[in-house]
Amino acid sequence: MSKQAQTYKKKAISTLKKGKETTISVAKKGATIVANNPVKTGYVLGAVLGVYLLYKVVTKTTDKIDTLLDGDPNIDDTIGNTGQGNTNNATITNAQAVNFAQQLLDAMNYMFPFYGTDEATIEAVFNKLQNSADFLKVYHAFGEKDYNGNNSPPTGFWSNLDSYKKQNLVYWLKSELNSVLDREIYNKVKNIVELAGFTF
Repeated sequence: MSKQAQTYKKKAISTLKKGKETTISVAKKGATIVANNPVKTGYVLGAVLGVYLLYKVVTKTTDKIDTLLDGDPNIDDTIGNTGQGNTNNATITNAQAVNFAQQLLDAMNYMFPFYGTDEATIEAVFNKLQNSADFLKVYHAFGEKDYNGNNSPPTGFWSNLDSYKKQNLVYWLKSELNSVLDREIYNKVKNIVELAGFTF
């Protein structure tokens, strides 16, 4: 082994030893803080666990209520259609489709004063869709968005505690609108979506 290689080897070993010592030091300091403050540590861990469990209970309860009122929201939203229909007869532009898709997403993520769905905005958008080709344009502009059963999942740290997957516009609409409580807008949306070839 050359002298230069030996020098590099010594430096690498030295760096690894320092890293190991730093890691051990940080771990010891953390253990000391926990040992010296067991009550505060317990409160913090208990609070985090409590928030997580409360979120899960609320989510499960909401899902059960939705199922009782509206059947299973976990539908196969593309039966008979993959969204590849003809949009030649559309009366809206691509830019309008993008705008409508964003309005629908915002309406289904409505947060003021409480989390919920802004049905009035959804109805206003669907009033502007003249035919199934218009809906298909909006469907494509919407794409697939992360959905957790209520709306888009939170961002940052809290997203790690959430359960979600990407869903298309038909799935979002079917999950957010209730056939009993939102009957009028539900039927309007259902009619347009089914004319585009989807099962709603």
